Amino acid sequence: MRIIARYITKEVLKAFTVITSILLLVVLSNRFVVYLAKAATGELPAGIVFNIVGLYIPELLSYLIPLGLFIAILFTYGRLYVDSEMTVLMSYGISTQYIVRLTLCIALIIAFLTAGLTLWVVPQVAEIRERALSKGEAFGAMQSLLPGRFQTFSDGSLVFYIEDVTPKQKNLKGVFIAERPKSLFNSDNSDRGWTLISAEEANIKRNANSDDFYLVLNKGYRYQGVPGNADYTVVSFKEYGREIPHVETKPSDTLRLKNSLSLLGSSNHEDIAELQWRLSLPLTVLILALIAVPLARVKPRQGRFAKFLPAVAIYIVYYNLFTISRRWVVSGVLPGFIGVWWVHGLFLLIGLGLIVKETGWLRKTFK
Repeated sequence: MRIIARYITKEVLKAFTVITSILLLVVLSNRFVVYLAKAATGELPAGIVFNIVGLYIPELLSYLIPLGLFIAILFTYGRLYVDSEMTVLMSYGISTQYIVRLTLCIALIIAFLTAGLTLWVVPQVAEIRERALSKGEAFGAMQSLLPGRFQTFSDGSLVFYIEDVTPKQKNLKGVFIAERPKSLFNSDNSDRGWTLISAEEANIKRNANSDDFYLVLNKGYRYQGVPGNADYTVVSFKEYGREIPHVETKPSDTLRLKNSLSLLGSSNHEDIAELQWRLSLPLTVLILALIAVPLARVKPRQGRFAKFLPAVAIYIVYYNLFTISRRWVVSGVLPGFIGVWWVHGLFLLIGLGLIVKETGWLRKTFK
């Protein structure tokens, strides 16, 4: 039994690794094309494209692992049936129930891995990715500065003007910067005024350790004071650096960045839907594995792909109902206690029904 269990487990995991890797490469290539296009237009620096795409791997894996295991079971067991290996195993006393138990053990391990990704790893990595994106977009905004025009950032509190840009936008000539703190007044209600910087030239540099971008100005002056008052300071400099302000995270991204523990006990519809989504992905691993076992059974003359089309149709319906239910929870159409669980319950019954049909349990019971 142990030898057979190791053999089947090895074949399933080998197919699972290959299939999931292929799916991941396909999806990552699409992401890479999107961000490469942004780099080509100057919206992002080319140097961080690979970092950004790499930070999508945990999130994409959490989506692809259930599908990868589902297809792996179909392929592996389908091959065993076509090559009559499963027939030989069953002649030695290996039952369908044993195959189901073994498959669920494999799926349980992978479900725990998926839970770790969805509940802890993905939110943390998504936060790192969003910070890197905001820095990159800020760098892209600086690269997109047009000579001879005043351009504003940070809701008008930051104004840039440049006279000229050298080829490939490596150096900025005749730079003028006006900046006003977002909090306009001190605690004593005194106006903080403006900070004005003028420089002969400037360039953008990246800190390799922190991935922050800095605007380094050369040969200029820094003025700070309140317009209309004589109390102001003037500082000349040979080199002056300032961090490029980040682009703030979009509100639509904040839900994905929330810690899973902070979602517990929330009455907000979006929080409930997000938590159910994170808990549901590991659950789909188990349910899809249960459905895949009876669907993988084919006759030798049918070929290993005979049940592949209906299996894919089941997955598509499952995933779409799952996604729609999540939206219904967000909009308040479905109460939180029903949520997406009815979809999992439905397909769990489908899986159990296929298993009962496969084992002939009803015929044996009522015979």
